Parts: sequence; C-alpha cells; structure tokens
Amino acid sequence: MPVKDRIVNWYIQNVIIPKREIIDKPGFIITAFTDKDQETYLRDLFLPERLFELIEKRLIEKYGDDGRQALYSAGKKNGYLYASLSNFPTIKNTTKKEFEEFAYLLVRFVEGTYASGAEHKIDIENKIFSIYFDDYIICRKNGHGFLMTDGGITGIWAYAIDDKSIEGAQLNCQGRGDAKCHVFCAPESLIKEKTNKFFTEKELTDQKFDEMYKTMNEIKKTNFSNNSLKDMLDAGFFEYKKGVLSYKNNRFFLCDSHLLYLLEQEIKNLEGGEQTLFESSYEFGKELQQIYDEDDYKKFIPDFFSALGFGDITFLDRDDKLASVYYPWTIFSDKSKFIIFRGIISGIVSNSTGKIINYTDYEVDIGSYLTLTIKQ
Repeated sequence: MPVKDRIVNWYIQNVIIPKREIIDKPGFIITAFTDKDQETYLRDLFLPERLFELIEKRLIEKYGDDGRQALYSAGKKNGYLYASLSNFPTIKNTTKKEFEEFAYLLVRFVEGTYASGAEHKIDIENKIFSIYFDDYIICRKNGHGFLMTDGGITGIWAYAIDDKSIEGAQLNCQGRGDAKCHVFCAPESLIKEKTNKFFTEKELTDQKFDEMYKTMNEIKKTNFSNNSLKDMLDAGFFEYKKGVLSYKNNRFFLCDSHLLYLLEQEIKNLEGGEQTLFESSYEFGKELQQIYDEDDYKKFIPDFFSALGFGDITFLDRDDKLASVYYPWTIFSDKSKFIIFRGIISGIVSNSTGKIINYTDYEVDIGSYLTLTIKQ
C-alpha cells in the first residue's frame, strides 16, 4: 500500500471510526484525542491554509523580526495550551515507553492532518525532538511557518517534556527550496549549536478541560445551519483525499479554536497590528469569494463556515448583520475583537456586492454559550 494511502487508512481507523473527530454536527467540529479515562474534547475549526499564508507574509513584510516573534509566540502558546487541554501525557506522568508510544501516535496524527509524510527522532535525556515533514501546511507555500511549524510544534514538545524554556527552529523548509521541512526543538543551548536565528517565548498557559469549557462548547442543536462538514463532504462541496481536506483545490487544516484568539492577542501588540490582521483576513475573504464565484453570500457564508465549526450562522436583517450562535468559546473570548472572522466576512460580502463592506462593529453575548454578532 502506498505511503499516503497508509496514512489515510491509519487516520480513518484511529481518528474517524473511534469518534475522536466529530464532523457530523452542523456548526461544530469536536476532537477527542487522548485515551485517558476522563472526558476530554476540544472545540476545533477547519481553517484555510491560504489565510495564514497571507497573514504570515504581510506581518513579516511589515514588521520583520517583530512579526516573526508574534507568530512564533502565538504558535507556541497555542501548541502548549492544546497539549494541556488535551491532557497529553508528559515525561513526568508516564513511563518512557508509554511516552515514546504516544509521541509516535501524535506524529501519525500530524502526518495525517497537516502533512504528506513525517519522521521523528526523540532524545529524552537531552530534551530533543526533531521532526521532518513532506508537504507541511503553510510553510510549504510561503517559506515561513512560524505559527504552525516552529511555534506550534515547539509548544506541544515543551508541554510533553515539561519544560517551558524549550524552544524550536525550522532548520530546513520546502518553501525555501529544501528537500524536507525540519523542525528542531531543544534547550536554547543546543539550538544555538544549529542556528542563531530563532525566537523565544516563556509565557505559556496551562488549561484543563473543565465544566466551563464543556458547557460553553458542547454540541447543541442548530436552528439556522443544517449542513455539517460530513454533509458537505458527502455532497462533494468539500473533498477529503489522501489526508487533506480541500475546497476547490484550496487546503484546510484542523486546528484548536484557541489559535484565532492567541494570534489576534499577539498581533494586537504590534503598532497597527489590528489593521494589518484585518486587511490580511479581508484579502483572503475576497479570494474565497472569487473561488466560489457566486454572489449568493447569504447562503454561502452560513453553509460554509458552519460546516467548518464556526457555530450556527445566520444573517439577521437588510443591513447584513450576521450572528454566529455557539461561536467557539475560550478563556480569551471576553477580550477578543474577532478580527480575523470579521475581516474574512467583510471580504466575502464586499466582493459579492461590488461595494466596500467592513464589519467594524461587533457584540458578544456570553451565557451558557457564546453568540457573536458582527455589523457594519
């Protein structure tokens, strides 16, 4: 059996069939990853690779190393929080053999979700994790990858090895012309033996699955959205082939919903960062509408984004006010400006109507779930 087919077969047997990934509920994508006895699940999203390609490119062009640092920080924080919330085993609470077996399982999950191939090496005594990828998301396109490659992988390893000071660097990248992408995670002293070009982030947050997270994100019956991701796959709207979810040849990847919040949080610290993030998201929205190539955005947006996990979406009135009931909630929701989502929707509606439409205003209602309403 070819390598890519083996990945798909493993993914179906170990993720889809055991219901670790729930994709048949409109408005929700839920992933339960660990095999612990306790109940643990994540509110996830399928996110467009092209969006993050644009965000990274714009940030680095405008801010240089400050942009790279913001991306790395957001990625590492997200990876660490994702591992914590998923209750991943750590070197301190499991045997060496169990730790290595879980690392193998995790790499296979990454291989089946984010890449076409992956090989890894672990040196527990020296806290080294080295991983090689084929066709890894985002960096394969723009040659950067600070968010999901350097940052995201390092955050997960820092949690697993129980050391927040662990950092990571992408030593090789297919997007820069190398044969494979290679991420090296280790103590700073060992990274310095490989490269002087890397970033650091020590302010990492632990979060455990609790009653609040469960209540705010548990699956609920939708009133407006009828199509789940599975429905859209069955209808041929989305395609899942050889481990990759795509829409008209544009790749989407599974990710914990904290990523949007953490990315916004870091970029807001840059001068003019909010506007840069909005503009990048707006540009992606325009591109997405061009790919869709129809003007019925009041049908497209609810169907499309509900299937990707953004909640139960509907337009409310003639002014194109949009509400997402059951929008993914995190501990960062009360401080978020929802810049990425507002930017994408603005771009889609603008391109559909031929007018400049900016969803600059928003309202957040947090009760037993989060309702986000955006308006011009």
